[in-house]
Amino acid sequence: MPVSSSPLDRVNQQWEEGGCATDSEYGSVEPYSLSVADRRLLIRLLKMDDAMLDNPEKTTRLLAALKAAAPFDVELAPSLIEYLQAQNVADADRTHHVVWDLSYAGDEGGIICHLSRSEETGSALVVSLTHVRVPRSMPLAAVVLDYQKHRVKKLKKQGRR
Repeated sequence: MPVSSSPLDRVNQQWEEGGCATDSEYGSVEPYSLSVADRRLLIRLLKMDDAMLDNPEKTTRLLAALKAAAPFDVELAPSLIEYLQAQNVADADRTHHVVWDLSYAGDEGGIICHLSRSEETGSALVVSLTHVRVPRSMPLAAVVLDYQKHRVKKLKKQGRR
């Protein structure tokens, strides 16, 4: 059997091959009796913590605090400005914007900032909190930076950034 990178991978390989765990590795010599579907479910559940980007409690608290602080100024990341300019988005050359509202786009999008009011401009500009910089003087700046670092780290770990 090829060498795996983690104990979970080794167990999964043994399951796939219909093998059993040995005494020295896992404290048992009993053959696995889980069905393939049960094995996949267990693997998914075990990996769930790694797959989930945002801590639900912390994210909920941060979102509530940011909503209470709105409106507030942010600076767009240079990569976001380049992207918006390439897409011919109005006001793409402005680095500073005002966050009027925030929402949560699930684990996939995270906390998102509403930078323009569609009722005033006729279009909406909504970007992820990870692509804006809040002023250091903002009381929530350190918490926002922690959220951004955590999210970017998790995205890189999943190969999605």
